[in-house]
This record gives sequence, structure tokens and C-alpha cells, in this order.
Amino acid sequence: MARVLVARELSTTQLIAMRDDVKAKLLAFAAKETGKPASDFVVRDAMPLTDFGFATEKWCNQLGAGIATATWTKDWTKELPKTKFVAFYGFIDHADSPVLLGAKFKVGANGQTTRDVVMFGRMRVEDVVKCYHEPVLYKGQETIYLELYQASGSTLAQYAEELEMMCLVAEPYGEVISAPVK
Repeated sequence: MARVLVARELSTTQLIAMRDDVKAKLLAFAAKETGKPASDFVVRDAMPLTDFGFATEKWCNQLGAGIATATWTKDWTKELPKTKFVAFYGFIDHADSPVLLGAKFKVGANGQTTRDVVMFGRMRVEDVVKCYHEPVLYKGQETIYLELYQASGSTLAQYAEELEMMCLVAEPYGEVISAPVK
């Protein structure tokens, strides 16, 4: 299970170094999986609609029937294109009264394998509702299967919780971002 650090536990310098480390791990992962040099890939922030098929580019829970109380509930799945690699590394909860406590990162169309579990409930008591964790990596053609866990209360309606996932995408130049100027 990933160790969670809330925003106040890290300095600006540490945050920059952490993001650079996630980027380096993602590039190394993409290079290893494809046999291509890391310089063939560009790393950018993930976009919910473009990368994961959400209704908009806004991060929020996706499950149409809602997320049930005190149980793990599938929120969304997405099979990645062959050329796309993803690293999830944190959460920001923009809700006025957050109720989500954790996420399970699974693999497979039916979530057969759990890759990691991130319990981020302690960030709800922070002034800045933001946390970071070790990156959870997915390679091209893997299916991301995300489950969320909600605190007690009623079923959380679709789009009700603005849970932003801090996530980087590595892909070949030209898919979203044009080739670098030489």
C-alpha cells in the first residue's frame, strides 16, 4: 500500500523534485517497455477526457449509479493505447465536504489484479486537501480499473466529488504535443 504524504509535509523544492522523479520513472518505464529511447517520448499532465474518456476535461467521480457507502466501488476503466504510459502520483479533493477516502488501482477489464491501494482520508483534515504517493504505473494496452472508497453516508452521485488525480502521461511526440524544436 502506498505511503501518503499530505501537502504540508513537503517543501516546494521537495514537490518539484518529486514530480521530476515521477517523470523520470515514467520515461524509463516507457523506454524499457518499448525499447525506444526516452527522448522519443514527451511527458505531460493527464487530461481526463483526452486520456481516459471522461465526459469533460474536469476530474470528478464518473460512476453513473453513484459510489456506494463503505464499500469499494468501480469508478472507471480505460484501456490505454499501445503508445501511452501513465503514472498516477497524487490526489487533490476540490469538494466542499470530501467523502472519498481511498482508491484502488487495478489492472484488467474486470480489475483482476490490484496494483496498489492509496488511502488518502487523512488529507480531508488538511487546509490544502492534497496528497502525494509513490507513482502507480500503467503501460500501453493495459486496462486501468479504478475503484473508490467512500466514507459513511448516502451514495455519492455521479460527478459529485471533484477528486483530481495527479497523473502524468508519456507518449510519442506528435500524438497530443508536436515534436520538439531542434
